Amino acid sequence: MDGFRALWQRTRDRLAQAASSPIAAARNPAVAAYLDEVLDTFPYTDAAKDWFRSAISFEVENLESASGGGFWYPDRYTVFLYTAQYEAAIHELAHAWWEERRPRLKDALIAATVRLSGESDPRYAHMQQLTHGYIHGIPEQNWPGMLVDRNDWEMYAGMASGMMADLRLVPPYVREFYAEMYQLLPDDAPSPASLARHN
Repeated sequence: MDGFRALWQRTRDRLAQAASSPIAAARNPAVAAYLDEVLDTFPYTDAAKDWFRSAISFEVENLESASGGGFWYPDRYTVFLYTAQYEAAIHELAHAWWEERRPRLKDALIAATVRLSGESDPRYAHMQQLTHGYIHGIPEQNWPGMLVDRNDWEMYAGMASGMMADLRLVPPYVREFYAEMYQLLPDDAPSPASLARHN
């Protein structure tokens, strides 16, 4: 019990520190509105929306740009974005979501990513090509890929942003890792990215 109390206190302290930042959603209504926009434009589950709004700090340095980039800081439970790019937001939020799940699921995720990299179903061609690079590398770029160091955290976040939170782009054996975070849209629903304010 004492260990749990200490963990809870450290988490509260980290969130309080991060929330004091002028670019944090907790202090900046425009940043809070952008987080809401991301969570409402893309098919996040209600449980995931609640968690992102309460369990992490969310910061955006420049809301006027959509050029991209960001980080997940696990020691501060903070998602930091340089700009208001949806792809970066989806990617870094996925890192945050994966943080506590990865110890028990990382090996299964790597196996599913390996399987997807060889998937022959044309419905998943885009994500098959993306994960092929993750697993086999890109020789022209002198990049060995992510499998060499078993980088499950970038596989997870990279697939999230690669499909732009649209589970229809990955097969069921990959969907299961994202099912608590994203809703599966009907087949005839438009792509969430196509409904976004900017790309």
